[in-house]
Amino acid sequence: MGTFLDAIADLPPAPGSMDVAEWQARLELAATYHLVELYGWTSIVYNHITLRVPGTDDFLINPFGLRYDEITASNLVRVTLSGEKISDSPWPVNLAGYTIHSTLHRARADLHCIIHTHEPISQALSATDAPCVPVTQEGCQFFERVGYHDFEGIVLDGSEGPRLVAAMGEAHHTLLLRHHGLITAGPDCAWAFVRHLAFIRNTEVQLSAMATGRVIPIPEAIMVNCRQQFEGGSAQAGAKQRHPEWPALIRKVEALEPGWKT
Repeated sequence: MGTFLDAIADLPPAPGSMDVAEWQARLELAATYHLVELYGWTSIVYNHITLRVPGTDDFLINPFGLRYDEITASNLVRVTLSGEKISDSPWPVNLAGYTIHSTLHRARADLHCIIHTHEPISQALSATDAPCVPVTQEGCQFFERVGYHDFEGIVLDGSEGPRLVAAMGEAHHTLLLRHHGLITAGPDCAWAFVRHLAFIRNTEVQLSAMATGRVIPIPEAIMVNCRQQFEGGSAQAGAKQRHPEWPALIRKVEALEPGWKT
């Protein structure tokens, strides 16, 4: 968690007997919720972001009923893949959130953080028959990395699980849920968040360009090369760390909402 230590000097220690790795995961996830709030991607108390507790199959999720700006490291709820609530919390867990996230965490051990939102830009694309088309430099990282899942209603009973898993596959890190919303995932919150940000920005440009009827396609070889620059790290050449924007974003959260780390 070097990025947090670099960004914030006075992080509180783990409370009581809590494992340090879990506490650091809680801090990372709480900050991510506040970033999603900052960018205006929230739906009041709905939607969900999860992060696997290091060294376990359990994951952390938002207390259902709190706004994202009310979420803190200590009030996040820890649940098992089977749905058992481990945290001593008065708040319930959103059933749709548990169902979607447990399904994907179980299927993809490499995706430790999963972000799901209903913001209007990706929802607009999801309501068309168009795929995600990379039309920006940052958008190239989504070439052959996006899966699609048709709308079946609110995800509550787990029956969609196999189809969600099939849509994510083994190589995708992003899902566009038709008539529903966006999922991005990654090995940590930084990866998942910057992918969410890049997807929404590319989609905004794509929809605007489509409206003109004069979209200039990026050649496939260029998209593959640019994607590798993002995935391999050369896109951040000269930076101190893999995602130099991440500690900058955390500093922004700290300046605006310092209560996230309690």
